[in-house]
Amino acid sequence: MICWPYFADQRVNSRAVSEVWKIGLDIKDVCDRKAVEKAVNDVMVDRKEEFAKSAAEMAELINHSVNVGSSYSNLDPLTQDIREMGLKTPPKNN
Repeated sequence: MICWPYFADQRVNSRAVSEVWKIGLDIKDVCDRKAVEKAVNDVMVDRKEEFAKSAAEMAELINHSVNVGSSYSNLDPLTQDIREMGLKTPPKNN
């Protein structure tokens, strides 16, 4: 991922991508032809494995947290309740 923050919270998001999660580059305020070319080369050639490894690690963490997290465990009973409510609804007469 190549980030060029421009507005509002994009600077924070860009910093998270490049410095915290290490899944991309922040080209900051410079966005000329050379900067973009270097960033694309870094992401797709020079540091490809590094970014792919970081992205895979993040995907694993996300998948693990989704399946065992409180949101997931609360969503399943909610969907079951909604399904049961649908079964109790009398059919419409046309």
